[in-house]
Amino acid sequence: MKKRGLAVILIITMISTVFSGCGSSKSEAAQSTQSADTSGKKNITISNTADLSTLDNTVAVTGEDMTVIQNVVEGLYRTTTTGVEPAGATSVAVSDDKLTYTFTLRDEKWSDKTPVTAYDYEYSWKRLANPSVGAEYAYMLVSAGIKNANDVCFKNADINTLGVKATDDKTLVVTLDHAVPYLDSLLTGTYFAPIEKAFAEKQGSQFGLSKDNVVYNGPYTVFDWQVGGDTVVLQKNPNYWDASNVKADKLTFKTIKDAQSGVLAYESKELDYVTISGDLVAKYKNSKEYHSSVARMLYYLQPNTTALGFENADLRKAFALAFNKQSIVDNILKNGSIPADFLIVKSLASGIDGKTFRDAANQTYLETDKSKALDYYNKAKQETGKSSFTFELLYDDDDTTSQIAQFIQSEIQNTLPGVTITLKSQPKKNRIELQKSGNFQLAISRWGADYNDPSTYFDIFTTTGSYNFGKWSNSQYDQLVSSASNQLINSPQDRLNAYIKAEKIILDDAAILPIYQLGSAYLLKSNITVQQSVDGNNIWRTAKIK
Repeated sequence: MKKRGLAVILIITMISTVFSGCGSSKSEAAQSTQSADTSGKKNITISNTADLSTLDNTVAVTGEDMTVIQNVVEGLYRTTTTGVEPAGATSVAVSDDKLTYTFTLRDEKWSDKTPVTAYDYEYSWKRLANPSVGAEYAYMLVSAGIKNANDVCFKNADINTLGVKATDDKTLVVTLDHAVPYLDSLLTGTYFAPIEKAFAEKQGSQFGLSKDNVVYNGPYTVFDWQVGGDTVVLQKNPNYWDASNVKADKLTFKTIKDAQSGVLAYESKELDYVTISGDLVAKYKNSKEYHSSVARMLYYLQPNTTALGFENADLRKAFALAFNKQSIVDNILKNGSIPADFLIVKSLASGIDGKTFRDAANQTYLETDKSKALDYYNKAKQETGKSSFTFELLYDDDDTTSQIAQFIQSEIQNTLPGVTITLKSQPKKNRIELQKSGNFQLAISRWGADYNDPSTYFDIFTTTGSYNFGKWSNSQYDQLVSSASNQLINSPQDRLNAYIKAEKIILDDAAILPIYQLGSAYLLKSNITVQQSVDGNNIWRTAKIK
């Protein structure tokens, strides 16, 4: 997530797998005994599938990290139910050529009572760009069109040439290399939030690694958390500029990876929010506490094209067609997820008003076809001179992903005689590190849209893309994606056509093997309401408790 503008943020946003119980009598009981401490505070407890690893918004990469961070720091814009709106900025003046944005900042304070200034934004963005920091989301500066971002991030250019400049405490000037129509959506990403320079530099390498090593300007501050702990407690920030509209006093995020444990915790009122899948959906779908939505998040198999065998496109295609995606969503997930035969998820904008990318592309790829998979497999054996293949499948250690991994293992081995798949379950943070280092052969990965534009997916699979862990490279794909972000940015139809061609290239070559687009079924106590962003993510600052 991923992913996932506040899509990133939101990526982002994407609150993880948890589970619950219901029934009208239980709902009424939950309403009368809703989580509240003895002082009458209004608290909400939310389940996550992975532990928080950092509060440093520059280097955070997981959806779980970003979900917490977006509640404690805030940038120029924030997400709403219909899109985005100004947050840290009160106004913006845009030049006629759409290349210069002058933001006037709101009067707001950090949690240490220091004013938030334009210099905090300049410092944060330059820190994001600094190669020595090693931020994986540095490429988002390039996606946002920030002047000289590519040279600064990837070619060791002087960091002071980056197109961001504070001209006084309240004025931030952002200069672009090219127009970016969706810039406001991009800037909701947690990595674009400000950082108080003096405080961060004083913390040094410890910045973000405890609740006291960060200052906050968001709806909440961190009340309790330790690295490696399974619980993060947030408390309402009285200094937040919009504090009067933040109704929940505390948010507690608790890691629960096992579905049954999540259900029991919800039933016993230890959790107020829990996502559900599988048989639990059928069990609870008639409850008034049941809700569902479709997220802009794609789950896919990522083959390492440097692993012996996966350099062969026909073998990758054989794997892509060899397992039943419909069975995964029908029999394992059961939460509204849909089989994915595409890269760009449904509901994502095309860049042309009123038309989604999927409607415009009007094409799918790599649909399950076991007979065709066997044909590709036989062809791959001839091309490689091998009669058998053994690969290790890497995946997150939560209960649902483990079931999916076991199903895919069985399906591929049964469809392609001579293929052996071993399984390797890892905590999400470890899985990402293994992929990042190239120490994997095949992995179940995911990406949530960081903002409402196809580039949020296309950019990550370019040759130099930070999340192109499979090391796939195609010069034509790179050229199409580059032109869509540059020369064609003001020609929506030509840009869309370039992206449609790029999607065909990456999937015809089976650089990734799509599995499903995530549906989200969840239970929320009946006396709690919370708004959702256009990406299907809960906006917890809007939560209200009766």
